Amino acid sequence: LEDTLREYYRSLRKIRDILLQSIASGIGMDDTDFFSRLHDENNDSIRLLNYQKGDVNTANRCKEHSDYGTLTLLLTDGVGGLEAFVDGEWRQVPYVEGALIVNIGSILSEWTRQDLKATLHRVAGPASIGSTTSTNDLLKAVSVERRSIAYFADPNPNVATTLSQSNDHSLENEDNMTIDEYIKWRSGGTGADRSGVSFTRMEEERLS
Repeated sequence: LEDTLREYYRSLRKIRDILLQSIASGIGMDDTDFFSRLHDENNDSIRLLNYQKGDVNTANRCKEHSDYGTLTLLLTDGVGGLEAFVDGEWRQVPYVEGALIVNIGSILSEWTRQDLKATLHRVAGPASIGSTTSTNDLLKAVSVERRSIAYFADPNPNVATTLSQSNDHSLENEDNMTIDEYIKWRSGGTGADRSGVSFTRMEEERLS
């Protein structure tokens, strides 16, 4: 299992770079390796996630939030409940066997000047507020455990969180915050009692 995960990890890093290069090209940057170079220290992580069974009273199995890095690549087992906030509604994310779900993180949203919006998402249950997923589907989902593998791509720790508005896309540190500092702020630091920041101010405005 360990060897399989290591090989999967290496494959996800290659996918990360391809996606970042494609995004740079798509928004018209001359240097299509710009974003991928900011990840060349592989400041990333992979998590094996398990959600316990619930019942009719189960609300969100994972709270509403955005991912704070640049990209998240998610592989699920097909058990329902994953929702994204789209056009003012919490909508079910379709399951395609073998496909990766790509979430845009808050930092990449900032770097693209909101051309790419951060993916606001949650794992809903039957008692979740505002879900457009059918109650029967959510009841079926909570009747079993739910498993997924999430790969979180973050830029190099000492990179600044804010890109300049100049045409050459050089870095500046207007908020005097590095990626390392930003992640500690968003995640709430370390320890079992940490309390992180679910959304940025602009993301909260999208929810209102």
